[in-house]
Amino acid sequence: MVEPVKYDRKKHNISFKNAFNGIMLAYKTQPNFRFHALFFTLVILASYLYRVTLTEFLALMVVSSLVFAMEMINTAIEALGDEISGGEFMKMIGVAKDVSAGAVLLSVLFAIGIGLIVFLPRLFVLAGMPGLNP
Repeated sequence: MVEPVKYDRKKHNISFKNAFNGIMLAYKTQPNFRFHALFFTLVILASYLYRVTLTEFLALMVVSSLVFAMEMINTAIEALGDEISGGEFMKMIGVAKDVSAGAVLLSVLFAIGIGLIVFLPRLFVLAGMPGLNP
């Protein structure tokens, strides 16, 4: 059983610093993370320009955070697998890496789906297609 730990503000602050460092490490070292960050920025801009509803915006934020979280978990699993295997192929580590990469892909596909649901009707209106108001 896990025993309760007394709150330690210094350790709490260090935890936040480590977490922020993890985000920055993912951004600096993972091309896919930077790619997701670029598209996230475009989604924020498009949300403002196309005046999405609060509910639509929240849906976009939830799926975006899911993509970022999955990308970071995938990176952690890959790093651990590489460390454990020492560069040698290990079947179960390969399975773990493939499944975690699949989780990223799945979250991205859902994010794309939500993005299409939110933005396609607005793009149709801009293209002059009547009856497709958002």
